[in-house]
Amino acid sequence: MPAAAQTGVMPPAGPRDTGASALPGFDTLKTRVDDAVLSDLIGEYRSLRQTRGGEASDDAGAKRGNMLDGLLGTYRSARFRSDAKRAVRDGATSGVTLGKLSDYSTQRAGIGSILRDRFILDTEIGRGGMGVVYSAVDRRRLEAGSAQPYVALKLLNDDFRSNSNALRTLEAEARKAQSLAHPNIATVFDFDRDKAEVFIVMELLTGKPLNRLLATSTGQPMPIGMIAAVLKGICAGLSYAHRNGVIHSDLKPGNIFVGDDRQVKLIDFGLATAGTVDGFDAGELQALTAAYASPEMFEGAPRDPRDDIYALGCIAYQLFMGFHPFAMKPANEAQAQGLVPEPVPDLDPAAWAAILSALHFDRQQRMTTVDAFAAAIFES
Repeated sequence: MPAAAQTGVMPPAGPRDTGASALPGFDTLKTRVDDAVLSDLIGEYRSLRQTRGGEASDDAGAKRGNMLDGLLGTYRSARFRSDAKRAVRDGATSGVTLGKLSDYSTQRAGIGSILRDRFILDTEIGRGGMGVVYSAVDRRRLEAGSAQPYVALKLLNDDFRSNSNALRTLEAEARKAQSLAHPNIATVFDFDRDKAEVFIVMELLTGKPLNRLLATSTGQPMPIGMIAAVLKGICAGLSYAHRNGVIHSDLKPGNIFVGDDRQVKLIDFGLATAGTVDGFDAGELQALTAAYASPEMFEGAPRDPRDDIYALGCIAYQLFMGFHPFAMKPANEAQAQGLVPEPVPDLDPAAWAAILSALHFDRQQRMTTVDAFAAAIFES
């Protein structure tokens, strides 16, 4: 049957309307729907809770009230996270008015949780021996209309939370890290607690940790331009920290962030602790990374900038060669086996001598400053 004679069939769509009547984009439409739904749910649950507040005289009523409180907190968390995503996508806003609703949520340490009535955990972005790292919405930033309302929160694991000596040591180290203001060091904003949760608030970084970049080219050297950018950034940040009396104690590729613009940021300064406090050493809780720890760290010797220089030598070697100088073996094992790193082809003799010095198993024979290492690499 000719198309013109068909019945009950819609006519073909005309040219797409690109004027004011066109539907908004998917992201914009989704945001509007989310806003409407979440605002409605918050209003309904608040109203229901207020209505039943005077009736909750028995256990059943109290349990129902607690359930409503938890749901209200969950919906408020979702609303904050939705607003934060919009701010990142569309830029700074004039701020948000979300009402003065109390947070009744009792859930902690999970996506959607609200800590200190301020930080809303949004996405898990990392997990290690010390705890879990989340991207989190900072309500103060969001309500002020910031274009970047997100921070990073490291929630410490049970081993640290239950050890008062560990907490005192880590808090002291976090406070020292707060004093480090340098473009190659990630900013530490605070060390805080909310009931059973202990967490560190840090700058949220974009890019990739160096260990992931190295994993994409195992056995192959990085491009020389990338090597130069990464090493210069590491040396600049580490030298500044040492001049200010702060030792990293866990320098490794996983604690070095490389941005898309090759900007390098060192993270987790001092969180492996700068020594032993009241019989507690973070090494007992696996805060140290064996493949990058100096022999002296395994012996429990007082921390020293040359511990960081040993790790720097390992990282520099990996950048030039594509693999660890001692096949990821701990320094004490490599020393016992008499391992010697394979020479880096075509590297200036002064630069190679600097790497060998940084990798020396004896602290007294190791290069003493990061500045001397950088000079030998870049000025030779």
